[in-house]
Amino acid sequence: MNKAEIYKLWRNSRLETRKIDLTLLKITGLSKSQLFLLNDINDSYLEEIKKSFKRLEKWEPLEYIINNAEFYSLDFYVDSRVLIPRDDTEVMVDKAIEILLKYKWTTLIDVWTWSSCIPISILKNTNKINNCYVIDISENALEISEKNITKYWLSKQIKQINSDLISELLWNNDYELNKNIVITANLPYIKNEDFDNIDNETMEFEPALALYGWKNTGFELYEQLIRECSQLKSIKHLNSLTLFIEIWFDQKDYSEKYIKNLNLKFEIFKDNSDIERCIKIEF
Repeated sequence: MNKAEIYKLWRNSRLETRKIDLTLLKITGLSKSQLFLLNDINDSYLEEIKKSFKRLEKWEPLEYIINNAEFYSLDFYVDSRVLIPRDDTEVMVDKAIEILLKYKWTTLIDVWTWSSCIPISILKNTNKINNCYVIDISENALEISEKNITKYWLSKQIKQINSDLISELLWNNDYELNKNIVITANLPYIKNEDFDNIDNETMEFEPALALYGWKNTGFELYEQLIRECSQLKSIKHLNSLTLFIEIWFDQKDYSEKYIKNLNLKFEIFKDNSDIERCIKIEF
């Protein structure tokens, strides 16, 4: 089929040219330059192209269709089993790297890792980590995490744990922890049934387990994690423990009050949309 006809047909369906381009690149395996110079698309691809474009018409995220999401200038495999990485989370990577550069021996822990985009981005941009643990409550998510860990040749540095938060590290002495620890966490933080503040694409296609926290504030999981971090610092006799979390756009005041009441030192950073959503907490 003529390439121009494909573009004309699906532009009439109000699909963005960028989405058409990336879908065709995924299906045909061509490079951008090859696709640009091509006049006709092999008929063997037409059925898959049609199915993919119909998924786009139903507002399914492009990242799930092409099984790829860009984060921190790296490409990650994703599908509907994991949360799609957002560039607003990149500030957490920036700030974690700043802390990691200060210490020689550090353990990195990523809680509810999903695609493992956060720890992989950190490890690919610093050589200060000699061991890393990624934790997820979802075995399905850990399958995606493993794909990305293998893709970036990090299987020797990153170990996976199927657990909820960091309780497994608290009571199991089989895990090697250095005296300096950095923890990153992008936990579910949207209040249950807070549908007014979520777009339909996210609500319909991304896993609910990755989105919704608890009924009252959405911050409840973070409260539990903060308690477990305090325990970890004490039980393991750590020199330092720094926790980075990402919060929802309306949780700044609540989270700030909660952390202040615990007399913990903290700092809040703005994301790429100029919203205060990343918090660094020192224990």
